[in-house]
Amino acid sequence: MIRALCLILALARAAEAQEQITPDAFLDRADQRTLTFELYPYGGVVGVEQFLSRARTVWATPDGTCTYGRIEVRGPQVCFIYEDLPTPEHCWVPYDQQGLTVLISPQFNIQKVTEVSRQPVICEDAPLS
Repeated sequence: MIRALCLILALARAAEAQEQITPDAFLDRADQRTLTFELYPYGGVVGVEQFLSRARTVWATPDGTCTYGRIEVRGPQVCFIYEDLPTPEHCWVPYDQQGLTVLISPQFNIQKVTEVSRQPVICEDAPLS
């Protein structure tokens, strides 16, 4: 329990050291691009998100499973609603310090954007939704 609390505090401090940006600033950088996300500070690809527009995405997990998402801006957060994921809603607070990072709430884990491209996501099958 204490170890988990220390980890949460360390992740929160890492996010505080970065400059928070607005959801619109994040979407300006993501629109029409594909972003690869890794868990910070441990590494390991979490997934790849293709921002089809400022309102729609395609999310691909490392195993190639894909789903469409709808984007909503809620105050300082960028929220994604996926109809066919076990947890349908994911909200991020975006930061920038030598690259984009997002603080995922309420889990308080941090994901770092490690690659930005204009390549489409690769799905094993057609997206689920």
